[in-house]
Amino acid sequence: MNKIYVIVIVITIIIAVIVGGIVRASFVDTQKISLDDLMEYKAMGGPWFYEKNFSFSDLVEDSEVIVKGTALEREFLHLSTLVGFRVVSVYKGNDSLKNKTIYIFEPSFFNFKNKFFIIHNGYNFMKYGDEYILFLKKWPYLEYMKYNPFYKNKDIYMLTHNGGIDKYNTNNVFFDKILSSEQEYYYREIEEYEVIAYSKDELNRYNEIKKQILEKFLNINK
Repeated sequence: MNKIYVIVIVITIIIAVIVGGIVRASFVDTQKISLDDLMEYKAMGGPWFYEKNFSFSDLVEDSEVIVKGTALEREFLHLSTLVGFRVVSVYKGNDSLKNKTIYIFEPSFFNFKNKFFIIHNGYNFMKYGDEYILFLKKWPYLEYMKYNPFYKNKDIYMLTHNGGIDKYNTNNVFFDKILSSEQEYYYREIEEYEVIAYSKDELNRYNEIKKQILEKFLNINK
């Protein structure tokens, strides 16, 4: 039994080293990339970011953790970004997360080789200094990363549906801009978009869920 236990531990460590090495190797030295350069990247993305019948109750039920807070530093990865998030309130999940910094994989990313901004499921980056309510689940590979010095003692999450439907600015403003699937955009043209939507129906559904979130968690009535 002890021999089997040792083998399992060794295999776990090997997996952690391999996955950790791949992720760390994908970090990009953003000091060599100017913000002006990123503004000129072409935006690429699909025409939808959630199921048609998706609802507020689905969002709450699907999520392991619901928190409010602000975005901190951001690391650019090969196919994702990793952002620090300072939690100020916990609505679902472990209350010990309050006043702590967790880390979240954001699904959209910059393709530095081809100069694209890849929009994944309607997600656009959180703005530094703004307050957000996020719907999250635990990063499934965290158990394998506990032996990696970079990930050790970090709480890492991903958006529940890995898209724009899981992130809401707490300002009482309802976004009203949509993109045309027939037009090309540069990142500078969509930088301030709270969510990337390609139809009015899609955006209306997002705003309806945001309205319910503000009412439920912040007692704000529009």
